[in-house]
Amino acid sequence: MKKRKHHEELTTEVRPAMKILFLSNVFPNPLHPGKGTFNKSMIESLSQTHRVHVITPVSWIDEISHRLKNKSRMDRNWMPVEYLSQLSVEYPRFYYPPKILHQHYGQFLSWSLHQCLQRTISRFQPDIILSYWLHPDGEVAVKAAQEHGIPVVVMTGGSDVLLLTQNRNRKRVIQNVLQQADGVITVSNDIQNAVKNLYVHPEKIHTVYRGVNRDLFSPGDQRAARERLGLPLERKIIVSVGRLEPVKGHSVLLQACEKISKVGTRFTCYVLGDGSLESALLQKTEQTGLGEFFQLKGSQQQHRLVDWYRAADVIALPSLSEGIPNVLLEAISCGKPFVASRVGGIPEIADPTCDRLVTADNSSELAVALAEMLESTTPADRRSFEPMSWQESSLQISQILSDCSTRYTAGLTGQQKTRSSYQRKDKKTKQQT
Repeated sequence: MKKRKHHEELTTEVRPAMKILFLSNVFPNPLHPGKGTFNKSMIESLSQTHRVHVITPVSWIDEISHRLKNKSRMDRNWMPVEYLSQLSVEYPRFYYPPKILHQHYGQFLSWSLHQCLQRTISRFQPDIILSYWLHPDGEVAVKAAQEHGIPVVVMTGGSDVLLLTQNRNRKRVIQNVLQQADGVITVSNDIQNAVKNLYVHPEKIHTVYRGVNRDLFSPGDQRAARERLGLPLERKIIVSVGRLEPVKGHSVLLQACEKISKVGTRFTCYVLGDGSLESALLQKTEQTGLGEFFQLKGSQQQHRLVDWYRAADVIALPSLSEGIPNVLLEAISCGKPFVASRVGGIPEIADPTCDRLVTADNSSELAVALAEMLESTTPADRRSFEPMSWQESSLQISQILSDCSTRYTAGLTGQQKTRSSYQRKDKKTKQQT
């Protein structure tokens, strides 16, 4: 019998509908329709019971590139989902200096969104602001909330709090965002601990695992999936899904595949995604003669991605840093085992009876684990962890937002500020008196 693990038990009482303003650049836009699809699913689910307005800034550089390439302007009326009366989206332009002054991006984003936020808050009159990505998005959300007297909840998926904080200046800004927010939502217990280590009051931190579209991602016939994708029927197949960026570890995966190829295993690793490392990976594949074993297939739409999971013998995720990866939640829902790095929240969802965890950035250990999994016949249909649906996940988020709004209205939020926040407030009060 399958068991579902939750970070905390939340009641399912019906809460009043709210007006939620969602601010994040990690959301589909007309130039990048596949960006932040997990946030799209979350917002789409929240909009079933709440009115939601999304502000998702678009890089001015991306807009210029699009206009030069396509000889047309970005379609600002584009919607990432079918029309929903409870959901509206706008795409203001984000001006910033590329590749420099990252610690000041919050100020640049604030300037870029000032008129948009003023107009939207005045017209929409949100009950609460929800933001994903702590900097610069979260910084702007907290500032706007404080200016307009609205509670604000920030969400972190991992990289912002785990990687951006390696820069001292950005760490200071991110810490301030977390401390000043009325609530914090993390996607794993591991990230929750990282947030606590930034001196954030533990009572305002909540872990909510992301959901999965279980109507789409479900077990299916492997042979039929391979036939639909035009893949070899008798060959062992590894599938890896993720952006082609250094943090996702595809260079390590390529090295592992080279090692496996030398022991005579007939397999192909299909990598689904695009990014800055695409040309380097292609070049390395050609140089090593691994075209038969390692192939880049580009980014895939959700309805095709499910067939890739079903076609695979094993899913590989060699990331150097992660929260709770959507890829693995989707793979689990499709009944597939995985080999992944032992980082972030991945151990929270791995099942030792069918999955393998390896040291990050270790191609030898990854190669051994993948080779063993390709030969394994252990079924992956009995797991200790089962992903939630987006409806279940959004219900937990709704309750957290409602609780934060209630506490804010009752004037209780100050009890969850950090000691340093209290000291600043007390000092200011004494000066005024």
